[in-house]
Amino acid sequence: ETPKIFDSELRFCEILWEHQPVKSSELVRLCAEKLGGESTTYTVIKRLTERGVVKTEDAVVTALVSRGEVQCAESRAFVERNFRG
Repeated sequence: ETPKIFDSELRFCEILWEHQPVKSSELVRLCAEKLGGESTTYTVIKRLTERGVVKTEDAVVTALVSRGEVQCAESRAFVERNFRG
């Protein structure tokens, strides 16, 4: 099952998917440019790592969940919510 990714995290993931694999310091810089908040980026990386969405190895961040997997999960959730399956 694809972990739930919230809207603010999704914007982060979009940047990651576009640039991965990417050093965490570079990812922080990219997110600060596009989203603002350097310390917030480290928090998001930690939170998504704990939930199995990304992995960090030797300061390099990589997504464990693809854009397609997230889109499919969101579509399923939308149908469940709005059309009762």
